[in-house]
Amino acid sequence: MSVSSPYPIYSLHETDLLAPEEMGSKRKGWVQVENDSERWLFKYARMSNEQITGEHWAEKVAAELAEVLSIPHAQVELATLDGAQGCLSRRFPELAQPGADLIHGNELLGWTVLGYDETKAFKQHDHTLDHIMTAIERVVLDRPQQEAIFQQLTGYIILDALILNTDRHHENWGLIRRTNPKGQLIHSLAPSFDHASSLGRNEPLDKLKNWLQEPWRSSWYAERAKGAIYLHPGDDHGTNPLVLAEEFRRRFPSHFQPWREVWKNVKLTSLLEVIDKIPVAFMAEEQRGFTKALLQFTFSRLSEVLR
Repeated sequence: MSVSSPYPIYSLHETDLLAPEEMGSKRKGWVQVENDSERWLFKYARMSNEQITGEHWAEKVAAELAEVLSIPHAQVELATLDGAQGCLSRRFPELAQPGADLIHGNELLGWTVLGYDETKAFKQHDHTLDHIMTAIERVVLDRPQQEAIFQQLTGYIILDALILNTDRHHENWGLIRRTNPKGQLIHSLAPSFDHASSLGRNEPLDKLKNWLQEPWRSSWYAERAKGAIYLHPGDDHGTNPLVLAEEFRRRFPSHFQPWREVWKNVKLTSLLEVIDKIPVAFMAEEQRGFTKALLQFTFSRLSEVLR
């Protein structure tokens, strides 16, 4: 696909709706897409001060950037439902395997971390890097599976830093568990999903217009971002995604090594082309310009982390 060719927009209608989705706070529902037997989740773009926020294009951009980085991710497409803008996220094909099920992070942590409140939706200070690693170690006993999960998790941390994902909370990651024909339990990390809270998607257009006149603003914005994974239970807020990537590299350098090789082949121009392919009707020029500025900064920071 050339840079001049925008991503397609799927046109859906209320008759395509199968059922609402109860998990999470955003308005969404499962739909059937033509010529596909798998279900897709349609997520409406939200409104703020009579402007459409950019959660739908943020989801699409994140998925396409993950593709560039060879990070497993949910397939995402831009869409409208009876004219309302949003995006589609395809159900993981891994879940179509017999006996496969998705175990969200909050369930894993509830099983393995004493006193962990898996029902707490916000400011879950026990959702720490150490607890996540420990939960995986205690649930996934097969060492090769465990190592594969840790390496893939490292890719998610890199992706979150690149897109400034502030919403990697304990229901926005998980393991897929299944039993193979020999009766052995197989665990794998679920593809990365739900990246709507990224790339400054909810900032008003007039503010973005002003920020584009201030070259320092992208670094200021990126460094203020607060994630949903904590370094320590006593921290006031989640860790900045860029800082989390730096800390993870310092503590687990072996998990980062394969991603250093991947990063050598990643070009900033390829990342920026993803932004250019978002249709004009879905992304204002102010959003496009500021998103590119953010990517230029996070790419530079990550290049230092991964050198």
